[in-house]
Amino acid sequence: MTTTAEQRATEALDRAQIALAAGDAGAALQALEVLRPVLGADRALARLWLEALRRAPTSAMLESEVRAVLDHHPHDVELVTAAAAALIAAAELRAPDEPPLTHGPAALAASAVRRCLDVLAADVRRDPERAGYLLVNLGGALRLLGPERDAEAVAAYEEALRLDPSRAGWWFDLGVCHKWRGRFRDALAASTKARALLAPSADRARRPVLFNLAIAATALGEGALAAEAYGALGLPATVSSGGMPELEGLPRVEVRVPTRGSGHTAGEVPDRALGFEVVRVAPLSPCHGVVETPTFRDAPVDYGDVILWDAAPVSVRTNEAGARVVCLPLLEKLRAGDEHRFRFLGLQQQAGDIEALAQTLPSGTLLFVQEERIEFVCPRCAAGELLVRHEHQPPDEHRLVSGKIVAPAGSDLRALRDALDAASKSHAGVFLVVPGVHEALGESAAAGKAHKAWSGLERTGNKTGGLTRA
Repeated sequence: MTTTAEQRATEALDRAQIALAAGDAGAALQALEVLRPVLGADRALARLWLEALRRAPTSAMLESEVRAVLDHHPHDVELVTAAAAALIAAAELRAPDEPPLTHGPAALAASAVRRCLDVLAADVRRDPERAGYLLVNLGGALRLLGPERDAEAVAAYEEALRLDPSRAGWWFDLGVCHKWRGRFRDALAASTKARALLAPSADRARRPVLFNLAIAATALGEGALAAEAYGALGLPATVSSGGMPELEGLPRVEVRVPTRGSGHTAGEVPDRALGFEVVRVAPLSPCHGVVETPTFRDAPVDYGDVILWDAAPVSVRTNEAGARVVCLPLLEKLRAGDEHRFRFLGLQQQAGDIEALAQTLPSGTLLFVQEERIEFVCPRCAAGELLVRHEHQPPDEHRLVSGKIVAPAGSDLRALRDALDAASKSHAGVFLVVPGVHEALGESAAAGKAHKAWSGLERTGNKTGGLTRA
């Protein structure tokens, strides 16, 4: 018996539905592939396809497939809502701390929803099941388009909630929007509302709601409320003497921090370039802790700061010991550390020479190396004669090293200055420049000389007989 095209289509739809029911969206899309030529024209197929895309948003064809549906059904409320949900799922694959894309799935979702909303009849515009879901997806798309669209995003969420304020998921989405814009009081209010409206059986939805509530409460210094939310998650948090949530025994985490050029780096990344650095943090609770490593470019946080991060990781890796290490996105600096932090630039002949100087510095002082690269340097330049006119000698191999020195609050900075000077003089082949120590001591002349030496180190690499790349 010959299988007809209609039978093949029915079988493909059945296989896709079975795959979706089993949680395998990839298999569902594979089953539907034979029906691609009629994707836009067949409404039932389009609805199933869009649901599979929402669950498998990494599909390379997602945007083009969604467009095929939208081109045929621009005013179909159900399909536009499903299309927007799939596009938002794809847009959310981009970490929320990264600069937003002005074009792409979120922009397509926003324009498609607006186009559909513009033609809704008055009675449909008042229907939370139709207009409400369109508006929530509009808010989600606009949120992902960045701070410039923030007011529009909040307005869309609030309009949806006026249609039906009993939707826990919509309050949660509004809370996420407020959280990422730093409006933690509003985020706490929305998260609290979402929690109160959750059905007792909504275990899967409860976890993100509770984490967002705890994050907002921590940002506001409401430790008891944050600790209670963590307790509801099964995390036995307490409240510290400082009024913040506290949970012992948490492993170190990594937090990704946005940076731009400092004007003090010897590296290859242009100062104008935006980027990220990863810092190691000692957690005080699941979402806040103390930074244990410095940042080297200009960043909103540094060593010793108490910071807040989001619960959803931007990456997960396995370290050399086989342990799982999560990297989380920065939300806010809660409290600045009181340590002294000084950038340095130096030369050494052997790897580790400058790091070894840390042992000769005052107690509690830490030295962190950011970058070390092999260069060939005139011996007299390497000995500190950068500011003295001299005949360059045949260059020797040295290592150009940049990093930071961190001294505890209340340190005797004169003792640190003297220790740095003594260490440089007593270690052959080591030359270290730390202008910030002199600036902190008000030693203008010495600071100016150090800055000139720093510039000399950076410039010498462009001169014959001076500093050149290996």
